[in-house]
Amino acid sequence: MGLGSALTTAVGGLSAFSSQIGYISENLANSSTTGYKAIGSDFLSYVTESSSLTSAGGVTVRPSYQNSLAGSVSTTSVATNFAISEGDGFIPVKTPTNVSGGVADFTNSVQSYTRAGDFSLNDDGYLVNSAGEYLEGLKETSTFSGNIAGSASIDDLQAVQVSSQYLTMPAKASTVMDYTANFPASVTASSTVPTTSAQVTSEVQFYDSLGTVQTLDVVYQKTATNTWTVESATLPSDTSASVSFTSGATLNFSSSGTLGSVTGASSTVASGDLGLDFTISGLSDGATTSGSQTLSLDYGTTSSGTTQYSGSTLEVTSTTDKTGMASGSFKSASIDTNGYVVFTYSNGETAKPYRIPLATFSDPDALTQVTGALFTQSSDSGSALFQWAGQGDAGTITSSAVEASNVDVATELTTMIVAQRAYSANSKVITTVDSMLQDVLQLIS
Repeated sequence: MGLGSALTTAVGGLSAFSSQIGYISENLANSSTTGYKAIGSDFLSYVTESSSLTSAGGVTVRPSYQNSLAGSVSTTSVATNFAISEGDGFIPVKTPTNVSGGVADFTNSVQSYTRAGDFSLNDDGYLVNSAGEYLEGLKETSTFSGNIAGSASIDDLQAVQVSSQYLTMPAKASTVMDYTANFPASVTASSTVPTTSAQVTSEVQFYDSLGTVQTLDVVYQKTATNTWTVESATLPSDTSASVSFTSGATLNFSSSGTLGSVTGASSTVASGDLGLDFTISGLSDGATTSGSQTLSLDYGTTSSGTTQYSGSTLEVTSTTDKTGMASGSFKSASIDTNGYVVFTYSNGETAKPYRIPLATFSDPDALTQVTGALFTQSSDSGSALFQWAGQGDAGTITSSAVEASNVDVATELTTMIVAQRAYSANSKVITTVDSMLQDVLQLIS
């Protein structure tokens, strides 16, 4: 080993530790960057000759990516923020090549992945994180259907957006109403119709197909012991409308007060339940101009639901609309623990038009790091395998939270001190070799 080899080795050491300081500098600069993954240093000895005599080779350094090391998770007040916990999953994102007229164009965009889940709605209704990346997910097969495929692939991913079709949730006509009441057993029966003293009236509110609240008045008459027959049904809220029902529709109670059977029973109520159908047509707001609306009252089962016990008035204990609702305008978005993007509307209803899959890789540390706490697939990382939150090693989703950088500042500062000392030691070798060379030159002179 000569002085020249020693000099070259020391220069190589300076270069290696300079690179390590560079990695440390990047880590410290990004210690507060959401989803950032630290870069470590792997030092490798470089040997030019190994035998009974060793010729100095030196050292080389390469980055050691810590993509699989999770950062701490902290809660936020933003409902569209989410973090991945206890797993190696990554969030699929893309950067649009162009945005025009509120529509993002992803033609030729590179598929990317991130752990930075600080997403919020931008002016065009897209969910975008602080690095400008657009969140991707699987979209429902038809608007407001909630039907999302059971698995995902890269080709199925779409940018999550509150597009114009989701700004308003359409109204739905009521079709089934859970109805529980106690009919008064103390009322004297009369087979003569109508007999006011033997009658009770029930008001049921429902939605027509335009979301207008309508009121159905049903008059029941006690025509025999434990027997109540529907005498009439009208819509006082819309006198131009007409209501029809099965002739002889009757509620028959047992001697113990429970519902025994229903004459003219509906087939649209829940299995095992008893109910009646009321068909409404001719509404003045035009809700049923193209047809009629059938509202089924579900009185419950023979063991649970509508009863007949002592009393002189009809006591309605509960009415629950199973299907109808008014229209609603979009209010907010959130992401739940199952990865569903949830839209909330002014009518109190919600929709789940997207679901976010998580991408896993055979070697996440081999992913290529890109500006913006982004990663792209490499030949060594393996292809993306998409899973739902909670499946395999994808991890779980924490709503209203973000994952911090995985940089440990104390560790980085300690490593920096060691690197600085090593750098100084290598520089000392250079000055020592220089001094020795000067001695050699003086021998010649």
